[in-house]
Amino acid sequence: MFDRLAQKLAPPSTASALLPRTGIMARLEQARCYRLVLLRAPAGYGKTSVLRLLHADWRSRGAAVGWLTFDSADNDPARMLLSLRAALHGEHPQPDAPVRSLKQARVTHLFLDEVDRLDAAAIRLLLSIATEILSPGLHIFLAGRSLHQVSVANLKVRKVLCEFNLEQLRFAPDETASYLRQSALYLDERELAWLREQTEGWPAAVELLVLAWRRIQGGSAAGLPCLHGSELSDYLAAEVLQAQPDHIQAFLKATAPLASFSAELADAVRGAGDSAQLIAELRLAGLPIHPLGDLWYRYHPLFAQHIVRHHAGRQQAPGSSAARAAAWLLKQGRGLEAFDYYIMAGDHEGAADALETLAEALRTSGQFPSLLLCCDQLPEALLRRRPRITRNLVVALSYSTRLADAARWLGYFREQSMLPEADPAYGDALRAYEPVLAFQFGDVDSAIRLAERHWPDQQYANPHERGVLATVLAYSYLVRGMLPQAAGMLITARRICAESGSISNTAVVIFVQAYLDAVEGRLDICLQQLASIDAILHQHSDTIAPTFHYSYSAALLLMVLYERNLMDALADRMKVARGLAGISLHWDTFSAALLIQTRMWALQHGTASAKRWLEGEIMKIGGKRPPQVTAALEGELSRLAVLGNSRTAIAAYAAQLALPSAAQPAWIFPSQEIDGAGIAQARLDTSAGRPDAAIAQLRPLLSHATATGRLWRAAKLRVLLALALEQTGQEDEALAQLALAAEQAAKSGLVRTFLDEGAGVTQLLRKLQARPRSLSPAAADHLRLLLDYAAGADGAHQPADGLTRTELSLLALVAEGHSNRDVAANLGLSVNTVKWHLAQIYSKLDVHNRGQAVHRARQAGLLAAAAPARPSGPS
Repeated sequence: MFDRLAQKLAPPSTASALLPRTGIMARLEQARCYRLVLLRAPAGYGKTSVLRLLHADWRSRGAAVGWLTFDSADNDPARMLLSLRAALHGEHPQPDAPVRSLKQARVTHLFLDEVDRLDAAAIRLLLSIATEILSPGLHIFLAGRSLHQVSVANLKVRKVLCEFNLEQLRFAPDETASYLRQSALYLDERELAWLREQTEGWPAAVELLVLAWRRIQGGSAAGLPCLHGSELSDYLAAEVLQAQPDHIQAFLKATAPLASFSAELADAVRGAGDSAQLIAELRLAGLPIHPLGDLWYRYHPLFAQHIVRHHAGRQQAPGSSAARAAAWLLKQGRGLEAFDYYIMAGDHEGAADALETLAEALRTSGQFPSLLLCCDQLPEALLRRRPRITRNLVVALSYSTRLADAARWLGYFREQSMLPEADPAYGDALRAYEPVLAFQFGDVDSAIRLAERHWPDQQYANPHERGVLATVLAYSYLVRGMLPQAAGMLITARRICAESGSISNTAVVIFVQAYLDAVEGRLDICLQQLASIDAILHQHSDTIAPTFHYSYSAALLLMVLYERNLMDALADRMKVARGLAGISLHWDTFSAALLIQTRMWALQHGTASAKRWLEGEIMKIGGKRPPQVTAALEGELSRLAVLGNSRTAIAAYAAQLALPSAAQPAWIFPSQEIDGAGIAQARLDTSAGRPDAAIAQLRPLLSHATATGRLWRAAKLRVLLALALEQTGQEDEALAQLALAAEQAAKSGLVRTFLDEGAGVTQLLRKLQARPRSLSPAAADHLRLLLDYAAGADGAHQPADGLTRTELSLLALVAEGHSNRDVAANLGLSVNTVKWHLAQIYSKLDVHNRGQAVHRARQAGLLAAAAPARPSGPS
């Protein structure tokens, strides 16, 4: 799958030793405190050479080093992550080696060259991964000509990134002199002065000048050219080329258009058998050719570009060398490279042949942008004759924002499938992906209708597409509330996946099963299912990038971790969410990730700050997302208004989000399970002083949830119903509903379902605790845990120098050397609540451990008056 991976994982080498660059190396040594070091300068300023010096230096010190040279294929997020994984763990890790994530890499110093081969979106994704996902102890060195206007100012302000530009990378006078001595070129003062003036320390120009000197040597000072920049490099490259024997010139002109080449590829392009000997001659002559691993080579970009612009293609018909390269590469199984050369040669049929060998692998590995990019370069008339490509193209389109294009292709499939003796691929793909597309558009009823209609005809289809249809039908049943049917179809889907061996389909089926477990209140099992997906995909992580799983499952995982109040695990996953913010997500996943980020922000900084943050995110989105996203985010803003007791905002949102009280949700996606489909409206009615309206809406919603087996959602509805009932004076029924919610919470481990509704729920929970016989022992224990968490949140919005009273007391005990268990006993809290408070303290003080927190608090004088507040008895 990775055509050039081995070449990308090793730094390029040269025939001669690298010039020691003591000045720049000393400055780079001083930059060790930065996580990211960026070398940014135009071509020829020695960025790769400096990276190689750093790589060799750290390896000599015993550091674990990794190298990756980017290419344009890494613009695909999945491809980029797979490349990074290989750089961090090796191209082919042992099958029985421990599963490692990107964050758990053995490498301590990672060198990333040719970052400018990435586009702006990919560079932003790379920087997010580097700062949010990769280990904080990993030092990353990046080199490139530009970042395509991607700003790194924020990283510089935060002291995360240090940049070196052409001023620091250019040769100093003594380095120029050293390079000339190393090259055995001795100039008089007049010639040396001319060289310094013309090259201005540009390393590539100095290198080319040394190679060309014999042709320009001996001219008078007036006769030496006065050139700068690209004119100088072109002049010198021309002189170097003209200084070579005819057979070397012919070889250079034939191979310069190749991004990289081996002797065998050069033989195929030239129609000769002496390329290995000629490559050896080039290296002995000191020409700018650099080995990539053991058998492959490339020219310095400036040298190759000059030859391509002025000389390549004159010896043979235009495109013929590219076509020969493509044919050879395709035979070697290097399909993506072959595709690019066929396109360069203008041979679309050959490119389509190459893509047919790749399309399924690109789909199964989740490299949808790569598949789309290839298809976009081919005429549609040609694609229409290639169902083996277009059946995979439809999948890629379904995972992108181009759903209209997917619908258009399915329309074509429908036409073709009805023709006599039609290729069965058209019908198989149509039956599988027509319901998928309806589901993606949010039309679940149509998805079910289409899937049920197609199911009998799909029994003899390709196992992969039969599995897709079974999976989308199971998911649609689940979203529609048809849980028994969903469970039955999941069994069928698992059986088909076992038959087909499709890892990606298996992962999706397990996700749907995890969602079913969560809906029915089995949150522990849900987390186990999601963990099993991670394990499966890690076993195949050399071919399937984590972005594939993340794009559909992140919403559910974030929601369950948040619901269970597993803040440490959630914080790690939120870092992943921020790191992968650049990939395309389904609206449901996108909504859930943003909602959970907002709630985490509210816990750390208060509701007012969270409101401002979310409003800013909504402005960034504009009209780029479907209306479901807007509805979800407006619903969260309304919840923040309720928690902030903003009467004006509550009234405004109540009017804006009003629904008929009898309206029932036709379907509920994961992000809507406990926050959407009528919940926001009922919460607003209660807060606006209209509890009867809230009750009128909540009772049918609760009946619907219990009738369809949505026990997690039912618990949330009971909490809201209890609040509304208490407002109407029906306290006994309110506590009865809350007791039922507490019983479910004890079974499922629900926490945020209660705490996210504010102080009113806490008061009701205390009243319920005063009625000990109303709860089972398990529910009573869980109720105490909920009140522990609620006590920990008291005063969260009354900061004293940034920390709450509880946090100050807790930190004072930590400063005395107490363990988490001791702190919990002293303050009457649970150990989990202490851990939660410590996470808040670390975030507020911008530290990473207990010792740093105590040191920072002492520096700020926060511990001087923070005497631990020990209760007289257990709470």
